[in-house]
Amino acid sequence: MRRWVGRVGGDRGALRRMALDFLEDIQFKDFASAAGYHAPDLIESVDIPFLLQRLFAVKPEALDIMDYEIVFAEIDSSELRARVKSRVKVKLLMGERIEEREFILYFDRESVTDPWYMKLEDSLRELSPDSTKQN
Repeated sequence: MRRWVGRVGGDRGALRRMALDFLEDIQFKDFASAAGYHAPDLIESVDIPFLLQRLFAVKPEALDIMDYEIVFAEIDSSELRARVKSRVKVKLLMGERIEEREFILYFDRESVTDPWYMKLEDSLRELSPDSTKQN
């Protein structure tokens, strides 16, 4: 199991490294490793290829991640929630089209001494209206 805690660069640095490691796993289609950034009880249920297909509207095998960078990492005042904005340059192999996308990866932890865990499904989830609330 991976554990990112504040080292050089503190928690923001750890979050940036975690996001970069995740993007590298995605670039090389190592979806099992990419799922490892989630809390241990969620790792088995995370469907990275499905989430990527929702984000890029193509199957992962038709997606070539050419380059990526971290735009910013931000931690809230409780120091229990964080977000990392990423920019990814991809080539859509079916149409030979190159696109650039930005998205935010969300992270949380139970206490300031606990490791950060990604909430990728929250990051890429399509919102559904709450049936108990009026829209």
